[in-house]
Amino acid sequence: IQQRSDILEYLSPFGSPNEYVQNLSNQKVINSEGSLTTCGSLYNKAYSIQRCIDSVLNQSYINFQIVVVNDGSIDNSVQILKSTYKEQIESKKILLIEQKNQGVSVARNVGVSNSKSNYICFLDADDEWKRDFLFKISRLISDFPEASMYCLAHEVSKNNSIPTKKKQAFEENFRGYVEDFFLSSSISDLANSSKVCVKKEALLETGGFPIGITTGEDLYIWILIALKNRVAYEVSYEVIVHQQTDNSRISRRNSVPYPFIYFSQNKNIELTKSLKKYLFLIFYKHFLSSLLKFK
Repeated sequence: IQQRSDILEYLSPFGSPNEYVQNLSNQKVINSEGSLTTCGSLYNKAYSIQRCIDSVLNQSYINFQIVVVNDGSIDNSVQILKSTYKEQIESKKILLIEQKNQGVSVARNVGVSNSKSNYICFLDADDEWKRDFLFKISRLISDFPEASMYCLAHEVSKNNSIPTKKKQAFEENFRGYVEDFFLSSSISDLANSSKVCVKKEALLETGGFPIGITTGEDLYIWILIALKNRVAYEVSYEVIVHQQTDNSRISRRNSVPYPFIYFSQNKNIELTKSLKKYLFLIFYKHFLSSLLKFK
């Protein structure tokens, strides 16, 4: 089964690098433990895994651990990890878990089950974080504790081009709770699997990532969390999403996005007007993308 790979970041709800301490003297602390656990899934990303891991190790927020779940890679992704980060693996700064290929949802769920933190962030192995991603997420968690999902803005690089900023649903200085997650997500991508941080409790309440699903399994989780919980967002471009042609998405071309299937089968769930619009856009974008790829 071909799939894209992911690096999941498990975050504590507070903390800051020394260079920011004086400026954050009034910052609220909502968890005195303050540790970070980083966990993730990897499948055939030899060309990008080092860039991804380096972007995590270079964070200004330094109190974290990386856990990589290798989901049966058949390229040299794991060899790159073991040779490049031998010291970090030996010191347990990076925990490497290896399993047979079972799909991205199983790998993510394994990562979640191995996390010890109260908050979980995700980063695809194709993508990278800028230096202050974890720091700004930790500030969002501290400043907006009623939320269960936190997101930052992102840029897109197509085939290694210069990254460009994505369209926003908010003004450039927006930072706070999102009034209508689905309406805003219909304008721009508020949450994706490289820039979202979720409360572990809220994630577990969804039942975890749906096993065997190849399209929209992550969108399904963000939707379920947003249906029952508040979301906080900051227009701060701390993520670079790399769109590069490889074979990891072949299995997704002919499949219907899972959120569309789930809500079609569970008609007892009341859908708001904005959620209906968002679901339609998910299906439409995927359908259009599939047509273009077959040309």
